[in-house]
Amino acid sequence: MVNSIHGLTMGNNQTYFELSTSSVFIHGNKSQVKFDYYGQSAQRELGDLIFIISVVFNNKKYLEKFTINQFKKDKRSSKNILWSMDNKEQLYLLSRFPTFKGVRGSLIPMRDFNLQNYSGSLGSYGFLQTPGDFAFVSATKLESYLGSRKTINGNDLYTFHSSLSNYYWWPFEIGNLIDIEEWFYICHKLCRHERFFYGLEQCWPNIGIFGNCHYTQNIHDFVDKYLRLCIGEPTLSEIGINNLSAYAFLVDLLQLVKRIREEELTKFVDSFFSYHYAGGQGGREISENIEFDPKGGGVGIIYTTINLGEGE
Repeated sequence: MVNSIHGLTMGNNQTYFELSTSSVFIHGNKSQVKFDYYGQSAQRELGDLIFIISVVFNNKKYLEKFTINQFKKDKRSSKNILWSMDNKEQLYLLSRFPTFKGVRGSLIPMRDFNLQNYSGSLGSYGFLQTPGDFAFVSATKLESYLGSRKTINGNDLYTFHSSLSNYYWWPFEIGNLIDIEEWFYICHKLCRHERFFYGLEQCWPNIGIFGNCHYTQNIHDFVDKYLRLCIGEPTLSEIGINNLSAYAFLVDLLQLVKRIREEELTKFVDSFFSYHYAGGQGGREISENIEFDPKGGGVGIIYTTINLGEGE
């Protein structure tokens, strides 16, 4: 299914606006990492799918976010839908991000990573529901809710819907106020397209763009929050929190994907690096002798770009 999205692009005829999505699935051994789990060495899969989204303006990236998502298949009982959460080590990994590194057979580089998780949504879970839906929950909120329990059910998801579906305003907590006028202009352009597509009378910040959402109840809710830039951890932003550790991890991973030297993978990675960041950052080069296993994989990547065109 991930590989079927070869390049979805849409826009409108009134003003220049383009939304595009592409994806790849890297086949191979599951990409596992090694880390310390309460004094014991643990080895677990990092995740199934990475969601990335960028806002482009004047041919530069102004904001980028991503989340590493682990899917869980449902198990139907006579009374409810259940998901097993007995893999406490992976939940620990995706919620706390202790120092980790790739292992032999993994696509993840075999060096130490120390990732910050400012949003609490760098790691997340997708609870698949028959016949084809899923609910999104950040790993930090899921861990604090579960405690010692080893399952989660539909009633638990209803509880999340009641308590975690709020927006939290993000971009101006920390930032370079010199560029705040240009950032407000970007917000204005997003609002114009929001009204075009949804007919809303009120916009930013009322519609919740650039928020920090820890839960979505279904796939439609997820897409809505994802396209409002409310899902995932910010990596680099012209205004706001910069997570250089998460940025470095994402760039290193994509550079290694390109080294697999498959045409589709190369095209996908090149599209990610086709825009530089407004702050001047570009795709950093990594050492040719960095250790990784080209036979590693078992992970999908979905990359969406919201291109707002150029300033008026």
